[in-house]
Amino acid sequence: MSQETKKVSFWAPVLQISIMVTVIVSTILTIFAWPVATAAPHKLPIGVSSSDPNVASVLQTNFDETQPGAFKFIDYKSVAEAKRAISHREVYGALILNRKAQVLIASGASPAVAQLLTSISVKLGQQLTQGNGGHQLIFESVDLAPLGTKDPRGAGLSAGSLPLIIAGIVVGILGSMRLKRRAQKFAVAGIAGVAASLSIVAILNLWLGSLQGNYFLEALVVALGISAVALTVMGAAGIAKRAGLLTVIGLFFIAGNPLAAVSMPEEFYPSDLATFGQLLPLGAEVNLLRRISYFPEASTLTLWLTLVGWLAIGAALVYLSGRKTLNKTN
Repeated sequence: MSQETKKVSFWAPVLQISIMVTVIVSTILTIFAWPVATAAPHKLPIGVSSSDPNVASVLQTNFDETQPGAFKFIDYKSVAEAKRAISHREVYGALILNRKAQVLIASGASPAVAQLLTSISVKLGQQLTQGNGGHQLIFESVDLAPLGTKDPRGAGLSAGSLPLIIAGIVVGILGSMRLKRRAQKFAVAGIAGVAASLSIVAILNLWLGSLQGNYFLEALVVALGISAVALTVMGAAGIAKRAGLLTVIGLFFIAGNPLAAVSMPEEFYPSDLATFGQLLPLGAEVNLLRRISYFPEASTLTLWLTLVGWLAIGAALVYLSGRKTLNKTN
């Protein structure tokens, strides 16, 4: 082997690994940091109820001048209608300008938006005070979906979202490494999913108070999410080996985790990334847990179907990977 050939064989893999790591790290950083760094509301729905029917349009015009496209003000004829819209997750809150000025917030939907609405009500109150010859107008804040007293900042669910997705990935990786039979993979996904969900929800609900809904219903949500991810990981690894494993982990963790709208509402994410994030297991899981805990009147059918759909996809992949192995054996 010539000296030149030795140099090429020495440097080629070194440079390949260096370039691959740089590309991978840069991609992960972009996916995680971009939505946060560029976070700004996009058509954030806010209700308005006033004896003056023009208030919503006036607010829309004023805010479009300073923050184009940031908010979408929706007019409601009564306070009851505005409250119903909040409970159904149609709007994040509402500004009430009737005999009493109120700002209706829902911390359970998003603490960040609740703070934003409170700030808007303070500025609006100052503007109306100046316009009314100095008669001070202060908005009374009413939280229709308050966070628990044990976790008043909602930090538990935000921090707990990472274990939700990691649990399914770990089960999937270990199952793909140690289990050969399809029945074993289905069994471990179900048993591990149920066991982990009972523990996770016990911590978030019974201990930390980050979740406040029905314990067993929330455990079912988490079990579905973990089992769906585990089956999909095992099925992809069985069909496409390392490439399948890395693809699914990249989809669920690297892309799905930052786009799950855990700490920020989906309206704060660029373009259609939020919609994509809600179609992945973690996004649907967290959104569903929030609705069960704080908005029991809101529709949950789409979120349940999303989790069941991923469970079906994972089951199909495991089944197909088993047939592939059987064909090779024969």
